[in-house]
Amino acid sequence: NGMRVEVIEYGCAVKSIIVPDRTRGARDVVLGYATLEDYELATASVGAFVGRVANRIENAVFTVEGKTYHLAQNNGKNHLHGVLNKTVFHASVEDDRLALRYTSPDGEEGFPGTVEICVTYTLTDENALVMDYTATTDETTILNFTNHSYFNLEGAESGSIEEQTLMIRAKEFCEGNEETCPTGRILPVAGTPFDFTKEKPIGRDLFSDDPQLRMAHGYDHNFVLDKDYGELALVATAYSARTGIVMDTYTTQPGMQLYTANFLGNDTQPGKTGAMHANYQAFCLETQHYPCTPSHPEFPSIEVHPDEEYHETTIYKFSVR
Repeated sequence: NGMRVEVIEYGCAVKSIIVPDRTRGARDVVLGYATLEDYELATASVGAFVGRVANRIENAVFTVEGKTYHLAQNNGKNHLHGVLNKTVFHASVEDDRLALRYTSPDGEEGFPGTVEICVTYTLTDENALVMDYTATTDETTILNFTNHSYFNLEGAESGSIEEQTLMIRAKEFCEGNEETCPTGRILPVAGTPFDFTKEKPIGRDLFSDDPQLRMAHGYDHNFVLDKDYGELALVATAYSARTGIVMDTYTTQPGMQLYTANFLGNDTQPGKTGAMHANYQAFCLETQHYPCTPSHPEFPSIEVHPDEEYHETTIYKFSVR
């Protein structure tokens, strides 16, 4: 139905998502790079599958079953996203889906357990990209996978996303400290720039004087989704009045990080068309468990045991309004 998705084995990266707009033209609505070398050298996780633990682990340390593990401090004093975005997966076509697999060895990055990971992408007749993540481990470990696509519903290189609108089904969000790690306080969105319960332009409050937005130079916060844990449900709708493209996000995950590409201008590599990326050129809807969960036992757990299978699903579905 006019939708096409390109994926590469390096980081399971989604290189392009081409969808029809209201004029029946084709728009590539995700950022990406032109060459493999660009993906290797880039400092942003554009389009990539990230983990073993997406988002931040505070102080790059966590404890599982009484044993403490130390990770690389790759984001100030914290650990961010892991190395799977820089890892080559093995891809195969299985029925109507693309399956990408990788065995993460015990001790990789400092994490315990050998983890068998399978990422599958399915493109449906309803113009939905279905992302399924499954994993098993031979030792108790922590896992939190997400996709880090940067979306712009007016085209990958079309400029700012400030006028594009967003609705998020979340009445609460995680307060962040000066390093955007959750403090542990869950705050109501009502009466704040974080209220996306009704569709509004992403840029309406983006540069307001709210201390949370000043701290992160925009949105870089986890929203506590209004749904049952593990339920696959609609959690967000983004829209461009200019193109008519609608993107509905569904997920089984309990949280979603809204990131407005506050530092994308620091990326070292040019985008697909040869131009350097810019801040606020895209938005990310990173469905996930909450950041820094090991520091907050009250958050939904990310521990996975040898007798369990990790399984999460996220869907990005496109239509025209």
